Amino acid sequence: MEKRLDRTFYRQDAVSLAQALLGKVLCVGGKRARIIETEAYGGVTDKACHSYNNRRTARTEVMYRDGGHAYVYLIYGIHYLFNVVANGPDVPEAVLVRSALTSDGMELVGPGRVSKHLGIDKSYNGADLVTDADIYIADDGFKVGSIGANKRVNIDYAGVDKDRLWRFFLKK
Repeated sequence: MEKRLDRTFYRQDAVSLAQALLGKVLCVGGKRARIIETEAYGGVTDKACHSYNNRRTARTEVMYRDGGHAYVYLIYGIHYLFNVVANGPDVPEAVLVRSALTSDGMELVGPGRVSKHLGIDKSYNGADLVTDADIYIADDGFKVGSIGANKRVNIDYAGVDKDRLWRFFLKK
């Protein structure tokens, strides 16, 4: 039986949450996709994170909310990226959903494709994944096998943080 994730689930550090989200189902407006790849962004000490060095802007403000909120932003002027806020209030960490699998078996590789397929845009930024009627993440009992870890993608600017093994994926 499917169970919507509660606030407690999201109140863990980004690295733990990134792994815990694997196999869960992202539900948006009636569309569904199983999360198969994530990246953790570790907050104020992670140079790859938007909140690095306690950067607090209009764009990053949602990251300072309680875990379980959607953080959606536009990159390159064309792709919306969907992130899940991790941890508790004022601990600005997040998890990027990089890839997902649709119910009919189509693999959505890349965070822009995930958002496009599910219809995620800026209007979902700040949505509460625990209470929102249109967007949430559920556990349908899927059993996760082996989890792989690798370096995050496209963060060459992040110094030593670029080498962290904070990209997680379901092994095939």
